[in-house]
Amino acid sequence: MSIERPASSDRQDTLELQVRSLRADRFLVRVLGDLDLHTASRLADAVQPLLRSSRHSVLVDLSGVTFLDSTGLTCLIAAYRTTRDTGAGLVLIAPSQRVRRMLTLTGTDQVLRSYPTVHAVPDQLPDHF
Repeated sequence: MSIERPASSDRQDTLELQVRSLRADRFLVRVLGDLDLHTASRLADAVQPLLRSSRHSVLVDLSGVTFLDSTGLTCLIAAYRTTRDTGAGLVLIAPSQRVRRMLTLTGTDQVLRSYPTVHAVPDQLPDHF
């Protein structure tokens, strides 16, 4: 399977982030578009400050991600590592088929929990794997 992407100079960097508070200690970050070399830092800038508080849980909705490269994957792993240092919570919501495939191929699905919907996430997040 080949995934062809236009050269960065030929394409518009497409990533939309929506961050909203679900309650005082839980945030939903909705990611839409390409999560790659050109956009991953924007996700990190949104998620990392939230994860630096052990009281917070961050749900990252990846249902709208159309492309994920190694830089985007590294961003998610870095977020997971922050949770291990701070005790914050991190889960993925509804990863798109392309994202699930990348998570499975790299074994990242073994460390990042995912749920099909926001409502399926338990009130108390389980401890890390």
